Amino acid sequence: MSYGSAAGVAGLARVWTLDGGWVDPVDAYNIRGTNPSLTTVESWLDNVSDQMDTCLQANWFNTPIIEADSPTAFGSVSQYVNELVANLAREANGVSSASASPGKTLQDMCKWVEMNADSFLKDGVTQTSTPNKKTQAKVRVLGTLP
Repeated sequence: MSYGSAAGVAGLARVWTLDGGWVDPVDAYNIRGTNPSLTTVESWLDNVSDQMDTCLQANWFNTPIIEADSPTAFGSVSQYVNELVANLAREANGVSSASASPGKTLQDMCKWVEMNADSFLKDGVTQTSTPNKKTQAKVRVLGTLP
């Protein structure tokens, strides 16, 4: 399930759309398509939504957030995802955006989820019960102190 929509992204990056929509190229009809194409935007929405679910799960939220159950939280999450995908569309067209790298984007997204956790709870987003000890993997680099 994706948060956001191709139409929502188009509303934020309309200049690269065709009449307000993303279009895949169709050689048989000599349709050039948009940059990015509809297929690319939908793939980005899926990928960024998966990253959002990872951040939500790191804060013990059950995913996906369902619009009917938590409309305000769903709307906020969808808008955030739309904005990140619109930034990717800008970058695909040579316009730099605030997101410097995928790692930074995920890090910022997880901070955003943490900052909005109380609002999500108030809107009915459910959490799993947390275990006594969170399992983490530690990476130790040779030559550094632990």
